[in-house]
Amino acid sequence: SDARLGARTERRGGGRPLGRGVMGDRTAILDHGSWSIKAGHASSALSAEADLPPLVTPTTVRVYDVRTKLQFDQIMEDAETVRGGVSKSSGGAGDASLSGGDSVEASANGSYTELGPVQDGVICDWDAMEALWHYIFYEQLGWEKGEEEAVLIAERMLSSSKLQRELTTQIMFEKFNTKGVYMADQARLSLGSYGKVSGCVVDIGHGKIGVSCVADGQLHMPSGDSMPFGGEAFTHFLREAIQARNGREYSVKSAEDLKHECMEVCSSSKAYQSRTASCEEREHILPDGLTVKIGKEALQAGEVCFQPHLFGYKCMSLVDMVHTSISSVADQVMKRLLTESILVAGCGSATRGMEQRVLNELKLAFPPSYSPSILRRPEYMPQTCPMHSAWVGGFIEAKLAFAQNQHITKYDYDEYGPSVVHKKFLL
Repeated sequence: SDARLGARTERRGGGRPLGRGVMGDRTAILDHGSWSIKAGHASSALSAEADLPPLVTPTTVRVYDVRTKLQFDQIMEDAETVRGGVSKSSGGAGDASLSGGDSVEASANGSYTELGPVQDGVICDWDAMEALWHYIFYEQLGWEKGEEEAVLIAERMLSSSKLQRELTTQIMFEKFNTKGVYMADQARLSLGSYGKVSGCVVDIGHGKIGVSCVADGQLHMPSGDSMPFGGEAFTHFLREAIQARNGREYSVKSAEDLKHECMEVCSSSKAYQSRTASCEEREHILPDGLTVKIGKEALQAGEVCFQPHLFGYKCMSLVDMVHTSISSVADQVMKRLLTESILVAGCGSATRGMEQRVLNELKLAFPPSYSPSILRRPEYMPQTCPMHSAWVGGFIEAKLAFAQNQHITKYDYDEYGPSVVHKKFLL
């Protein structure tokens, strides 16, 4: 079989592969997620106007059957010939049966299997992951064989295992011949992008919602916890709800678009009851032109985090989980500091009302002597920082870690093997 990327890659700032920066800034920065991988160079410009990360690609790989792949490649070759104004069938200018990439993919529809190599922060298909890394490094970041650079990888350490980190290190050195490897926890990097070394990070991701406490730059492992659902569950709930209301099928893509544009979180449970009781049906036009009727479903999708028992989940609410995580820290001074430095990160941080609801309920959960507060994006940081804070934090840390030789070198790997990753990083 042959592995190829699935959905289209969003490359910011142009259609060509990303160039390499000056010496010392060529480190590739990767932030792995179940929905997408964020990538770029440490040479990227960091400012409030910057559109970072430079590359966001879906964590999806297409696996083709060999026979079908040959047919698909022939279709692609014919399509390229047609785009150049020459029809293979006529030998000159003429009408074409395939006119673009969408038509080409439609012609090969059903001839491949889509795989998601990362599930809830865990790499479950190493062959597919290696193909994805190869695509990012050589086709998107502009690496060349024999001139590979160093890599910084952001991972959710509470989800990944020691074996995963060892295999990742082994592949980076033996398959991609990298000059160095540095690994760091996503929660710690997210806080670093806000200029903090201590805080509580609420990461609302695609597969899960994770809560992690970081104290003085180190992940506090006992405080880590996660909810058994994430953005994917919101999409699934919204899709089923609008299908029942509209009496027709909608694609996952349509449900995703509707979630990003309409999903909202009420300021309190009382406000939720009041608004759902009086919520009127309205029509919403999706980017693809479809019209969808939607009512209280937009509010219900956001309420799953705060009252999961109403939707069939047997777990603590998001605010209870944050309260429990912070309370597990023994030091009273640090506990107070964590309460005052709560960061809502991930794609779910863009949901209207999410941060305010978390803050409102935390003020009720903690004693009056505590002053819970949500970290706000610094004015000098990119607008995309809340959604991609781990990548931005990795961008900042890469400039320090590699300059100070805190990374794993090829010599370290040859001397100690893949297990050096545990000796080198406290993560």
